[in-house]
Amino acid sequence: MKTSRTVLALALAALLFTPPAHASKNKKMAKSKANPEAQRLMSAGLANLEKGEISAAIATFNKAVRKKGSVSAYFLLGWAHYQRGFTKGSTETADRDDAQSAIDAYTMALSLDPSLKELPDASRLYFSMALCYEAVQSYGQALDAYKMALRAAPDKALIPMHAARLRLKMGDASKAVSNIELALQKAGKTGQMKMLRDAVRRDPVFAPLIAHAPSRMALGLDEGADGAMVADIGARKEEMRDSVRDTAPKPAAPASDVQVLEKLASGDIEFKFRRYTSAVSAYDEALALDRERLTLGAPQIASVYEKIGTAYNKLGQSEVAIRSLQKSLQQNPMNPSAHYQIALAYAMSGKTAVALNALKESFKSCVGPGDLRRFVIQAKTDTELEAVRDLPAFRSAVDQYADRVALR
Repeated sequence: MKTSRTVLALALAALLFTPPAHASKNKKMAKSKANPEAQRLMSAGLANLEKGEISAAIATFNKAVRKKGSVSAYFLLGWAHYQRGFTKGSTETADRDDAQSAIDAYTMALSLDPSLKELPDASRLYFSMALCYEAVQSYGQALDAYKMALRAAPDKALIPMHAARLRLKMGDASKAVSNIELALQKAGKTGQMKMLRDAVRRDPVFAPLIAHAPSRMALGLDEGADGAMVADIGARKEEMRDSVRDTAPKPAAPASDVQVLEKLASGDIEFKFRRYTSAVSAYDEALALDRERLTLGAPQIASVYEKIGTAYNKLGQSEVAIRSLQKSLQQNPMNPSAHYQIALAYAMSGKTAVALNALKESFKSCVGPGDLRRFVIQAKTDTELEAVRDLPAFRSAVDQYADRVALR
């Protein structure tokens, strides 16, 4: 079965893969300068990508780079890392290692030719680079990349819309609204206003914009459309998670979800800026509203409790963190992040044996080598686990995954 594509991936395909009129000329120029063996490897890597064999594509593009480190070769290497890193569809769930590898490859391409004349559409590089910077939480550099993407493709209205989403994440609501207005202006000039609004309506990554009243007003969405739109987003979030976990999709959430989403978005912003007490308050309010309306699905509730537990860990309140994380695991027993956070909480409480067991559960719950590698590295370095690392069983718990980690 082919890996299912997320809404974001579909949106990016529409956004990025329309080469400008001069593309054919640039392609001929690029081909004439290419090393024949590097060109063959790039073609083979593209064939891997078309088959969904992304790791194989990365290996092939790495060989192409070693043969001839051209702009095109580095771009394709970065693009493949980006594709693998964003299989779950958002900057929050992206694999940070792949995101950073994509940034590194793109940076090499830019160092060879800052004008990127060899590429048929430079906006592809800048736009995916912006998303990767978001994934590693380098928001200033992400904004710069969005600006460069828009400069390379001034008619692509989704670019400033994503910049608006990032602005809101950074707490700059006024500039978020300005970016929305710019996106709508560009969409209006090209007759794509409906297409843009539909993209925002369908894509879960834009949920914070719809949940934020000034942004919603700037988008021109009336009250009657709000509920349906938020419900649609809630349903699609469930579909994205279900595609990973092979569970039955939840029914769409009712219109009252907008208030729950606003509280969740507020909590996320507070958490992002390390205002953990305020984040917990916002998340608690969201859960209280949800208990009245029963609109959130189990994966969403699990995620909220995990964030609350993580916030309490950051505040040094490990006993309270454990209670929240246990609630998260009741809703989703296979969440490696929740298992890892509860391992930290037990370790800080002095319960090292229980912490080690939770750490083992975290490793077992990882669905791919990216997550596994991240948690193994954190287990070896996080100061909260120093006492756990002194246990004789810690080494064997880590060593059994050495082969899977090394494959990356």
